[in-house]
Amino acid sequence: MVPAMSRADPSDPIAVAPSQPPRRGIRAVGWIVWEAIYWGLLRNESFAHASNIAFSILFSLFPFMILVTGIAGFTAGQWGVTDLPAAAEQGTGGIFSVLPEQVAAILKPEISAVLTTSQGRVLTVGGLLLVIIVTGFVESLRMGLNYAYRSYDTRHFLIRRLEGTAFMLIAAIVILGLGFLVVVLPVLWGVLLPHFPDIAPWWNWFNRLPLVLFTLATFMFLLSAHLWLPARHQRLLDVLPGVLVTLTLWFVAGLIFSWYLSHFSGYAKTYAGLGGAIASMLFFYIVGLIFLLGAESNHTIELWRTGTEPTH
Repeated sequence: MVPAMSRADPSDPIAVAPSQPPRRGIRAVGWIVWEAIYWGLLRNESFAHASNIAFSILFSLFPFMILVTGIAGFTAGQWGVTDLPAAAEQGTGGIFSVLPEQVAAILKPEISAVLTTSQGRVLTVGGLLLVIIVTGFVESLRMGLNYAYRSYDTRHFLIRRLEGTAFMLIAAIVILGLGFLVVVLPVLWGVLLPHFPDIAPWWNWFNRLPLVLFTLATFMFLLSAHLWLPARHQRLLDVLPGVLVTLTLWFVAGLIFSWYLSHFSGYAKTYAGLGGAIASMLFFYIVGLIFLLGAESNHTIELWRTGTEPTH
């Protein structure tokens, strides 16, 4: 187990938490929020873990996109299919639908430039380095979750890396499938419209299906991470509240961050050519904090449900 942090001087009223969680009502909700944000997020090294997650996201994003496109190119070569790489580009592009518009505008051109020169070369010796980099992102998530859930993983590091490889390969396959759907949906609409002209006014809703699909994929990714990565047995109902908190705050943070970049951003003046990378890193840092807050919320709800006295 992760060593419990020592509580401050008991005579300090700010440092003393309730000995037992309140059982119901507004006091229970307030206790859960206080424990998750103050004792969990602010006092539990979550800012350091969020920095690790932010760096891992940015560091592994390009290799992961290359990995997805390389798998698509390899599959196309084996099956004689020519449009799978295009589907992969569509799919990887769909990932940006769950990011703020300004952040997507910063990253998408750079990733597109990398993908156009990297297809088909990933499943070589260099692929091993890509796998190590990409699974490092999984390990950063695992470390943050274990710390939030107060657990410690004693398995061999190779076992954890293999699990991370399987985790990211499944994610790559899901993105390929979604990319294929993104390509097929407009074709399907064109086939249906002549036979069912009354559906024409529904195009705007139909056109939002990729966003819905990638949001659902994000939800499943978060759910899988909470269920399988921590070194403890987790049930669906145990992790669902934190996943919903993460998705909700992610959406709100995206709106606020887009507004901030549009009105107050001065990264170009401060960081010159690195302004785009710094802005992306800041958003991923916020996402990391939100992700950890979801895990801390689950941990606090578990303490409340079982009536366990928290240790800080």
